[in-house]
Amino acid sequence: MKNFILLIVFLIVGSAAYAQGAQAYFNQSANYYVGGKNAEALRRVGEGLQKYPGDPKLSALQKKLQQEQKQQQQKDQQKQDQQKKDEQKKEQEKKDQQQKQEQQKQDQQKQDQQQKDSQDKKDQQEKKENDQQKGQEEKEKQQKDQQNQQQSDEEKREQEKKEREQQLSDKLQQMKISKEKAEMILQAMKNQEVQYLQQNKRKASKPKDRSKPDW
Repeated sequence: MKNFILLIVFLIVGSAAYAQGAQAYFNQSANYYVGGKNAEALRRVGEGLQKYPGDPKLSALQKKLQQEQKQQQQKDQQKQDQQKKDEQKKEQEKKDQQQKQEQQKQDQQKQDQQQKDSQDKKDQQEKKENDQQKGQEEKEKQQKDQQNQQQSDEEKREQEKKEREQQLSDKLQQMKISKEKAEMILQAMKNQEVQYLQQNKRKASKPKDRSKPDW
């Protein structure tokens, strides 16, 4: 009987100590949880369940902490995914902006080149027109100079002719020969000169006799 009583007392004391130990783990874990230290709270609950497996309060707290941990991990993952998407979006926007700037640069270069080509073509056309105009002016100047020279030559020849006629007239007056008689003499001299040239031409056309000396 005495031994049975001692056993009952031991069980009661052990149960009380068991309950106090599980409660202590629960309280520590709860304090960590309230302080936002979920990892520490979950670790402490796990330690408590290793010593006091099956404790309902520790099991319930562990389940709740695990659920919140899973939710937090999901939130963190979603946050990371969103950050990644935001970074990708920013990177794509940056790339699009660079492509847009590059396209604008190419368009501007193309426009500048077109303007340059157009200006070069315009300058070439103006140069061609100026050259043609200068050529025409030079040609007109040459024609005018030629006309002036011809006119000057004609005037000079006319003046020389008048001077020769005047000299001839003066000589005829000195020789007391009329103009008509002088013209007849000149005509006769001219006919003699033509006859002399024709005779020399006929002589030159005859072959030479190489057997005879040149003299």
